[in-house]
Amino acid sequence: MPELYLPQLGRTIKCERGRNLYELLAEEGLIEAPCGGKGVCGKCRVLLDGAGVLSCCHTVERSAEILLPQAAGVSEIVSDGYMKEFRFVPKEGFGAAIDIGTTTVVAALYDLSSGRELDTLSRLNSQKIYGQDVISRIRHAADEADGLAQLQQKITGDLNELTTGLLARNGIRAEQVSSVVIAGNTTMIHLLAGRDPSSLASAPYLPAFTGPLRFDAADIGLGLTEASVLCLPAIASYVGGDITAGMIACGIDSGGPLTLLLDIGTNGEIVLAGNDKIYCCSCAAGPALEGMNISCGTRASDGAIESVSITDGAVVCRTIRDRPAGGICGSGLISAISAMLREGVIAPNGRFADHPLVSRSCGEKRVVLDAAHNIYLTQKDIRQVQLAKGALLSGALTLLEASGHGEDDVSRVIVAGQFGAHLSADSITGCGILPKSWEQKITYAGNTSKSGAAICLLSPEEADRCESLAGEARYIELSVKEGYEALFIKCLRF
Repeated sequence: MPELYLPQLGRTIKCERGRNLYELLAEEGLIEAPCGGKGVCGKCRVLLDGAGVLSCCHTVERSAEILLPQAAGVSEIVSDGYMKEFRFVPKEGFGAAIDIGTTTVVAALYDLSSGRELDTLSRLNSQKIYGQDVISRIRHAADEADGLAQLQQKITGDLNELTTGLLARNGIRAEQVSSVVIAGNTTMIHLLAGRDPSSLASAPYLPAFTGPLRFDAADIGLGLTEASVLCLPAIASYVGGDITAGMIACGIDSGGPLTLLLDIGTNGEIVLAGNDKIYCCSCAAGPALEGMNISCGTRASDGAIESVSITDGAVVCRTIRDRPAGGICGSGLISAISAMLREGVIAPNGRFADHPLVSRSCGEKRVVLDAAHNIYLTQKDIRQVQLAKGALLSGALTLLEASGHGEDDVSRVIVAGQFGAHLSADSITGCGILPKSWEQKITYAGNTSKSGAAICLLSPEEADRCESLAGEARYIELSVKEGYEALFIKCLRF
C-alpha cells in the first residue's frame, strides 16, 4: 500500500494503489480546486517528489513525498448584515438562523424569548472540493452515482459542526432548539434537501421547487432533533432564498423608493424594486471575482491583494492583514483595474496600452503587481473581469429598461454579500460595474442572507412577507431577452 509523506504537516497518508490524488487530498481537507478536480483550473498542482503535477490528473501508484500549495482560506467571513426594524414575536426556547453560501456557511444562535443573538460561527462550505461554483456541483450530483448524497452529507456535516459548536459554547442542549431558518441560493437548498438539482443546469432552467421548504431537522441528519426547519423561498433557479432574505433584511419592497440590490458572490443576483414593481435577474459574474480563471487569483484570504493603487508610476498593493502576497482576490482585481484605467495602463476596450508598467513574459503581456511574490495580471485576466463587469452592468440596465426607468431614477443602491464587503464605491463604479452616477448612492449591507433569515426566525409576519415578495417578483431571463446580447457587448467597455 503506497504511503504519501506530507513534510509540511509531518503526516503520512496510506492509500490504495490507483487512487486519484486530488480526491484523496480533498477528502483529507488538504487541497481544493475551483473546477472540482476536472483538470481545468490548474490550481491543484502539487510537487510530487520534486516534480509539478496536477493532482486531479494523477493516480497514486507508489509511495512519494508531496508538497502542497498554500491553503486558501477566507480571512474574515462576513457574518453580520443590516437588519431593518421589525415586529418581534417572543416565544420559548432557542433558534438558529443560517446562511448557506456557495463558498461560506454562517450560523447564528438566538434566544427566542428576547430576540437576542447569542453567538455566531462560520466556516467554508465543504462542498468546495467538488467545485467552487454551483454548476460544478450540479454536474457532480448528476455524474456520480452517489454524487447528490455526497454533497448533502458535506453541507449537513457543516451545519452540524456549526450548531454543535454554538450549543457547546453557550451551554444549551440540542433539544432546546425549536426553530431553524435557512437562507441560501437555489442550488444550495436543493443539495441540502437532497433534491435533484440537474434541472437547474439545463434549459429551461427550472428548479424542482421555489416556495418555502419545511421539514424536521432530523429528516436530513441535522443534530437539532426537536427543531423544525424553514428554507426561505427562491424566485428562480439563480435568484434564491438568500436574495429574498436580503430583501427582507433591507426593507425592500414594491412600495418604496426605486432601489437596486446587488449581491455579488459566486453568482451575481440583482433586484430592482419600487413604484409597485419588483424585477430581478441573475448573471454569471462570479468565477473571475472569486479568483477562478485568474492567473494569480485567490479568495479573500490572508495575504490576498485586496487593494491596488498606482503612485508616481509604481504599483502599490495592500494585502489582507498585511501578510506577504499570495495572490489577488476579487476586490483587488476591481481595485487594480480601476487604478490601471485611471493611469492609462488599460484602454477602455480592455486592452493593455503602450505603458511602462506593461511588460512581456513568454510572449504574453502582463502587469506585475508584486515582483517579490510573482503576482501579476495578464490580458486574459482583464478579459475575465470584463465578462463579469459586462454581465453585472447589463443585468442592472436590463432591469431598469424593464421597469421603464433610467439611471437617475434610482434612489439607492445596496451592495450585499461576502465579496461586496471588500469593495469601495469608487472601485465598483471606477471599473464600470455600476454607473458612475450611482457612486454616492451605494451603501454596503453585509451578510443580508443571514440577517434576513434571522428576521424571519424572530417574526412569523416577516417570514410570510418573504413568501409574498418571492411571489411578487418578476424574473427576467437575460439570455432570451431581445437586444440583450448587444447590450452585453456594449457593457464590456470599461
